[in-house]
Amino acid sequence: MTLDGLERLEAFALLGPGFSADGQWRLFTPTDGGDAALWLSAYEGAPARVVGTLTPFTPEWSLVSAPAVDLDEGAFEANVTGIRERIAAGDVYQVNLTVRALVRDITGSSLLSLLCSRAIPRFAAWVRLPGVGELVSGSPELLVETVARWIHAEPMKGTAAPGHRAELEASVKDQAELAMITDLTRNDLQQLCVKGSVQVPAARRFLELPYVVQAVSDVEGQLRDGVTLAEVLRVMHPGGSVTGAPRPAAMTVIRELEPGPRRFYCGTLGLETGDTFRAALLIRTATLLSERRWEYGVGGGITWDSEPEAELAEVRLKLGALRQS
Repeated sequence: MTLDGLERLEAFALLGPGFSADGQWRLFTPTDGGDAALWLSAYEGAPARVVGTLTPFTPEWSLVSAPAVDLDEGAFEANVTGIRERIAAGDVYQVNLTVRALVRDITGSSLLSLLCSRAIPRFAAWVRLPGVGELVSGSPELLVETVARWIHAEPMKGTAAPGHRAELEASVKDQAELAMITDLTRNDLQQLCVKGSVQVPAARRFLELPYVVQAVSDVEGQLRDGVTLAEVLRVMHPGGSVTGAPRPAAMTVIRELEPGPRRFYCGTLGLETGDTFRAALLIRTATLLSERRWEYGVGGGITWDSEPEAELAEVRLKLGALRQS
């Protein structure tokens, strides 16, 4: 079946290479008695589990033009200043501030083709579930994975333009941004893991994507006996890299400053097969609003060292995921 053929299906999830151990695309179909499960949540909701079956799928990409994209920058720079004032007052250490872009006149299959036109994002996905909604994602970020009792997370903070890795490596602001979220993730895992098992094998490494360079860390541990996937997601959703630290205080600021719900953007999408689970943090993600109209979120972590103009430039840079070159 072609990507265009999926447009005719009422319920499915097309899952990219990062969701499977063999790095192959899979088509998930909801069905009673299936041997796999999809976990999905909007940023504002709790993850829900849907049972189904998996079949191999080889996408046939279509050539598409970049759609019309309108970014609602609005009060972004003023909000950055406001967050810095909250940090100075000791209310919060970091807040992930986001804005929305309206993407018009494009189908789900074409949007996925566009996000995959230069390279296949690790957690590329297209999901449609009746009564839940529809999303297309080009996320590169792992929220969490488990294999038996081993658990691993890869928080992502810090962004630079292609070819500017050296500047990102040297940035004190970006180092602090990632360190705070790595510490938050480590604390999350400590709630779930055997005492003394949580480690940070890589405090900072770099991913070079076609449109940005990103910094990530690795945090891992051994789950306590009896800890379920539902408990893992209760602790880790929404991901620290899209909230800030401390998480409750940062989420309060987000509710006050952002113009509306994030929907699937910054939510969670995971695949459970046997004793293996991999979940993406839904950045670089569009939520269907109405026929051929999508809402696409972009944002970044705001710290005391943030400069409003530079943060807005980073937001615009991340829109590069919607461009072919």
